[in-house]
Amino acid sequence: MKITRMTRRQLAGAVLTTAASAQTPPSRPPAPDGELQAARERNRRTSEALAAAWTKAKAPIETEPAFHFTA
Repeated sequence: MKITRMTRRQLAGAVLTTAASAQTPPSRPPAPDGELQAARERNRRTSEALAAAWTKAKAPIETEPAFHFTA
């Protein structure tokens, strides 16, 4: 029986290749039109609510602290 030597890089490559092929996500079927439309409607309502809250919560520039960033 002949023993072959394997470098750490070869071993890491073999392990990563195996791990990458095992993590392939399963394909999902496309969402039905009704679910997609409902999700879009929820997103639209949420964005409108957030925009309305943002306009009410704006503060004048004088009340905000001055920032000075240095690298």
